[in-house]
Parts: sequence; structure tokens; C-alpha cells
Amino acid sequence: MKLNRAMGLALAAAVLAFAVTGCSSTASSTASSTASSAASSEAASSVAASEAASSEAAAASVVSTESLEVNGKTYDADCYGEFTLSNGDTMKLWKLNGAYDDLSALPMKGMVEEFPIEAEENTVYVADVTANGETTRQYLRADKAGRNGTASVKTFELESAE
Repeated sequence: MKLNRAMGLALAAAVLAFAVTGCSSTASSTASSTASSAASSEAASSVAASEAASSEAAAASVVSTESLEVNGKTYDADCYGEFTLSNGDTMKLWKLNGAYDDLSALPMKGMVEEFPIEAEENTVYVADVTANGETTRQYLRADKAGRNGTASVKTFELESAE
């Protein structure tokens, strides 16, 4: 009974974490492995399973890992899927793993008005924003956290080489 409950909770967390579309089709296999992991933890102990379910729900927000080329270098990118912004535009979002040191000195353009996830400090993101049927790729960077403890997200420009 506890095993089925843990699997159900993990699957529900994976589905409800974000309403996402547009990434690789590995989201369902990620949800299945998440459920299996939570179920194993439940068998070990109910306290461990509770903690595992919480961390698995957070991990479920990444729906796939892809490769993206930015500024002539290929990075592993965690895809969070596609979000509908408050103005009706959509944003498909990736986090570029290991890109901050390479791209942190590039010139900033401006603040991002709406960011659909909690930004991680010292992280680079790529967003495809679709407005009025036209998609624009944006490069975003979250530097040090501000006074309120959250990292602000700003757009930046790539070097002219790309």
C-alpha cells in the first residue's frame, strides 16, 4: 500500500510541478523513474520516502536534457518546458549547465519582466519567447542575489561571432 502511494505521489508531483510542452519526449520516462525512485525510498522508511518525494517533485520540473550551442560552444541544457506568461506570450526555457563562467562578462541589455521559475544565482538560461506568432531567442543571466535574496534575471547579448 505504501509503495503504491509513493508512486502515486511522485507521479502526481511530476505532472503537477509545471504544465509543460515542447521539450524532448523524455518527460514520461523521467516521471516513471521518479516514481520508481520514490517507491524504493518508501520501502526503506516512511521518513525517507517523504523527503524523496519532495526532492523528486523539484527534479520533475526539468522535463529533458538537451544540447544547445551558444556562442560557438555546446552545453548540456536542462529544459523546463514551455510556459504561458501573464501577457499570453509563451516561453520555452532551458538552463545552460556550466555556461556562467563563459558568458558572465557579456554585456547586459535589461531586466526580464517575468521569469516562470525561481532563478538560480550565477546561472545562464536560454528562452524562446513566442509573441504574436513570432519566436525570438533570448539569452538570460541570473547574477548574484539581490537584497530580497532572489537572483534577478537580465538579458544579455552574445558576441558577434554567433
